[in-house]
Amino acid sequence: MVTEAPHSRVGPVKTLGHPVHYSATPAEITRGAPLLGEHTREVLAEYGYGPAEIDKFVREGVAVAENA
Repeated sequence: MVTEAPHSRVGPVKTLGHPVHYSATPAEITRGAPLLGEHTREVLAEYGYGPAEIDKFVREGVAVAENA
């Protein structure tokens, strides 16, 4: 049940694997858990917010983004 996955900052980490195994659609853990704010900019951009709006959210404390 324990597998190893790459993490964006610390390298390979041990994490729990998928608890259910399917023969036709095997599940795979492809990366470690994200850091706080690691994907904030990407997610907000997918919802239509522009870079200037996202920067404003981060400056005003509305959102947390890594490398802000």
